[in-house]
Amino acid sequence: MLQPAATTITAQFDFSWPAFPVPLREAAGAMLDTVLYAGLGSAGCAWYRLDTAQRATGWQRLADFPGAAPSGGACAASGNAIFVLGGCITPAGHSPRQSDAVWRYDSVIDTWQQLDIKLPLGLLGASALAQKDGAILLSGGYHRTQFDDFCQAHAAAGDAERSQLLLSYMTRPVAAFDWNRRLWRFDPLTVTLQDKGTLPFPGTCGAVAITADAATIIASGEIKPGLRTPLAWHARPDGSGWDAAALPEAQAGVPQEGVAAAFGGLCGRIPVIAGGTNFPGAQANYAQQQLHAHAGLAKTWRRELYYFDGQQWRSLGMLPAPRAHGLSFQVGKSLLLVGGDTDTGSATLETLSITLSDGSCRDTVSYPD
Repeated sequence: MLQPAATTITAQFDFSWPAFPVPLREAAGAMLDTVLYAGLGSAGCAWYRLDTAQRATGWQRLADFPGAAPSGGACAASGNAIFVLGGCITPAGHSPRQSDAVWRYDSVIDTWQQLDIKLPLGLLGASALAQKDGAILLSGGYHRTQFDDFCQAHAAAGDAERSQLLLSYMTRPVAAFDWNRRLWRFDPLTVTLQDKGTLPFPGTCGAVAITADAATIIASGEIKPGLRTPLAWHARPDGSGWDAAALPEAQAGVPQEGVAAAFGGLCGRIPVIAGGTNFPGAQANYAQQQLHAHAGLAKTWRRELYYFDGQQWRSLGMLPAPRAHGLSFQVGKSLLLVGGDTDTGSATLETLSITLSDGSCRDTVSYPD
């Protein structure tokens, strides 16, 4: 077991990677072999690739997405393909709504195909993890009917009605939002979705999902609009259940709010969470039964880095600048941050690589049995 008290782990940053060509928020992306694929979201129908073995060639544009481009969908790779499930779309002349579609991008022939399946649930803000057997695990996601009905009512309401509509919607407890609490397994070969059971924690949106030592981590994220959870949930390797571990305080004496839309993945074999957003004070408000917990609070883009040492999450310093809402890729022993935005919400085109060092070239931790 790594002894944190005797070892100081530090983060090293590399700014030499090619910048993304356009603003990239709430996007989709995955890695196949040495090639990164990214687009959709704020990039619209645009879809790009970057070969990490020949990164001097930069991001290259590929076939455009053929439909209404989704934002905030679940995305993962399987075989030679990348799958985009759900997300928010805004068809011409309509209010935003959640997509029930699954799209397949074939990296060999550079084409998109909508699959013959309709999702039975909303996956806006859901987390996706590719599995060794080619399946994709899905967790979290905004309730589709609630989201669609609210967006339709909000679009149809007059200015005077919209504020009251928003207040009524937000002034509800976590459970009332009914975000997806079930774990789902999507099989790309049979194009089927299997319900794997209820998770022992609230449904999340914008959580970080990581596979570490063949076990799943679902960390932080929103549990209702404006309210995050400071907990990370770790699946036991033997499949017997889940354990919770809290992110540490960002500042001494200041409660951890949790983060949503953070970056995350493995540096070597060490799970890392970077950046994200929260509303400082929302946890305290909700604890005092102020159900619209983030009312009047400022959305804050975070710089904090955290890593998991095998038993608990620990602070790892700061990013060079606040950052959230982008994509994460595990490239070799580094974690690559692509796209997103910074405080004030302005786009970040810079691609940033994070590598960890403890002074002895060690890049792994041991996990307890």
